Amino acid sequence: MAAEADKLNTEIETTRSRWALAYAWLSGLIVYAVAIYLASNDVQVWINDLAWTLAAAAAAYCCFRAARHVEPERRRAWLWVTAACASWLLGQLHWNYVHLILKVQQPFPSLNQIFYTGFAIFIMIGVMQLPEARQREPFTLKHAGNLGLVTCCLAVTVVLGMLEPALQNPTVTAAFLWLGIAHTVLVAGTFLFTLSALWTFRWGSAWTPMLLMVIGTCIYAVSNFAYAHSLLTDSYLPDDVVNASWLLMFGLVAGAAHEQAWLSKREQDDIKHKTQVRERWLEAVMPALLIVIMIAVALSSSATFTPRVIWLSATIFILFAVILGAREAWIQRESQQLTDQLLSANQQLQDANLELRHSEQRFRELTTALEHRVGERTTELKRAYEELEGFSYAVAHDLKAPLRAINGFAHLFEQEMQGELTDRAREHLSRIRNGSLKMSTLIDDLLSYSHIDRRGMQASVVSLPSLVDQVLSPYQDEIQRRSIMMTVVVEPMTVRVDASGLSQALRNLVENALKYTRDTKSPRIAVVCRRKEGGVLLAVTDNGIGFDMQYHDHIFKLFQRLHRDDQYPGTGIGLALVRKAIERLGGKVWAQSKPNEGSTFTIELPG
Repeated sequence: MAAEADKLNTEIETTRSRWALAYAWLSGLIVYAVAIYLASNDVQVWINDLAWTLAAAAAAYCCFRAARHVEPERRRAWLWVTAACASWLLGQLHWNYVHLILKVQQPFPSLNQIFYTGFAIFIMIGVMQLPEARQREPFTLKHAGNLGLVTCCLAVTVVLGMLEPALQNPTVTAAFLWLGIAHTVLVAGTFLFTLSALWTFRWGSAWTPMLLMVIGTCIYAVSNFAYAHSLLTDSYLPDDVVNASWLLMFGLVAGAAHEQAWLSKREQDDIKHKTQVRERWLEAVMPALLIVIMIAVALSSSATFTPRVIWLSATIFILFAVILGAREAWIQRESQQLTDQLLSANQQLQDANLELRHSEQRFRELTTALEHRVGERTTELKRAYEELEGFSYAVAHDLKAPLRAINGFAHLFEQEMQGELTDRAREHLSRIRNGSLKMSTLIDDLLSYSHIDRRGMQASVVSLPSLVDQVLSPYQDEIQRRSIMMTVVVEPMTVRVDASGLSQALRNLVENALKYTRDTKSPRIAVVCRRKEGGVLLAVTDNGIGFDMQYHDHIFKLFQRLHRDDQYPGTGIGLALVRKAIERLGGKVWAQSKPNEGSTFTIELPG
């Protein structure tokens, strides 16, 4: 609640600071109106001159303050607007001195008129220095149409508002006429210039300050025409409403500066949509506004209408209509081209979407066909693998019966022919029996290797110290008989694993160590099991004959051996069986060895 209250207070303070100048200026206008209403004619002159001076000074101060607080790219523009207000202030001070102190009627033109002219020029320069006006866009027929419409409006204003009334006044000299026309063009041009800038450029967050500048210059132009008309007709009075218009004009300029300074202190939201809405609104309103201005000028000058004025005004109005029609036709053509491009892009997008849907359909069909073919091939491979595995198992299993018969009948034959066999015949029988025994061992190892895949995984929680003891127990007699230094270091731990597969792998490694330390003096074998991050390491180390590490991958392959059978008998299946059993458990096995320095076989199991 406290945070919401603080936020609400902040918003209130922000709103107050934004509208503080408007409240102050409105209060000043009310005080001015009351003072003019109550004062006499002589005092009204002093009130008007003092009010105009204070308004110009306050507007100059607000613009200079804004120049100090706005973004660097806007600073130069607001310094020019400050110069415009300061120029008017200097002209007003000169007017005050001549009119109030010297009590002299001001001639036209005079020195103060030069300063008033500087106000219009500096305002236009300041507008062109704004960053929005410096972002040049390609000059199109639309911009040319805008310029033509504004020029027509300016021509009507000059002809009806100044030229014709001056020509009908016999006291007006040629110099006065041309100076008056130049002044009228400059005054009206200031408003039409800012109006055209608002119409042409993209203003974004600076829309409100620029709109206030346009309204201010509009009041400036109307006030000048009303003032000039009252002077030409000798109808000027100190309490005329036109006198308050200067105060209102400077208030709008000061308000524009204050608003720009206020906006520059805050982050602006994305106003792209607002900018587009304003542009469409201006496109609809601006031509109508220019027509209204020309009609208003014509009505205000109806007393001075002559055939010449009517023909000239009609020509300008016709030219305005032609330019407006050509501009609208160009806009419609551009709009139609954009519409055609949009329709074409939309059609291309629809075609692309249709093609994409066809491609997706073909892709799904191909994917379905591929999945079907992969499923068929997988089924075929699985069937072939099972047949091959069954065949190898059946062959290995069925070969044992003939081998037992060969070995048994060879033994019986040797016993029956005990005294009749020669040494050579007895040697042949021994080779027959040894060959059958070796082949029986090979078949047993093949059956064990094949049995790894055939039997299912039976995971259970196993105590590693107990499992190691069970594996080493059958070899205790050989260890004692050969005086092998046996070291067992197993950390107390349990793992969830297929105990049969791990026992078989560990048993083969222990048998391997016992076999290759047979000719080693002081044989040593160590079984070490320890934890590691994310798993368990189990290592079997011996000081046997070792091997060259270039044969590391060779020894884990089926039927691959590094020694002759008469040196170290074996089938070449043991280490291949170890590797297959451990990989089936999700682990891996590797070896480290040097010739004649022993070997270390390490099993890594996942945690």
